Amino acid sequence: MAYFPMMIELNDRPVLVVGGGEEGTKKVQILQSFGARITLIAEDASEEAKRLSERFIEGSFLEADIDRENFTLVVASTDDRNLNSRISSLAKVRRIPVNVVDDVELCTFIFPAVLKERDVVCAVSSGGKSPYVAQYVRDRLRESLPEDIGEINDKMGELRIRAKEDYPEAKDRRRFLKDKFNELMKNGERYSEK
Repeated sequence: MAYFPMMIELNDRPVLVVGGGEEGTKKVQILQSFGARITLIAEDASEEAKRLSERFIEGSFLEADIDRENFTLVVASTDDRNLNSRISSLAKVRRIPVNVVDDVELCTFIFPAVLKERDVVCAVSSGGKSPYVAQYVRDRLRESLPEDIGEINDKMGELRIRAKEDYPEAKDRRRFLKDKFNELMKNGERYSEK
């Protein structure tokens, strides 16, 4: 089944991650890179996961933990499938999107392979079938983009503000912005006439 790609604002939003092993740490790293305020609950967690989390609660997950805050997302990444299933059910009842690592049947959302260069974000999904396929596609995308695509995007954002002031007609704004984009791309390593 193909998943609908939806970008969600996580900056300064509370996210619950249960489990601080290798997979939990990866999820914490990704979520923190988007500014999420992470509460991590684990009996044992990596130093990296603890460092990146706003709050670390050492111990077992309790049902009351899911009501600790108005969580935007919940991630279950323990080695205990029964516990992960319970966390998934609790999140679903509360209508909180939930991801259960390596168990797509228990998820209401899945983590894509992410390419992030400043505000330019590409997400690739295999529908939960093969992370390797998604990672392969993400890596090919990275190779096809200029290294400074994030800077180009920032500059285009500035130009868009200026264009709104300088060009009242939409077609003139579009032409101006397209010309400026092509100019910026020509200065990069990889340029396409598209």
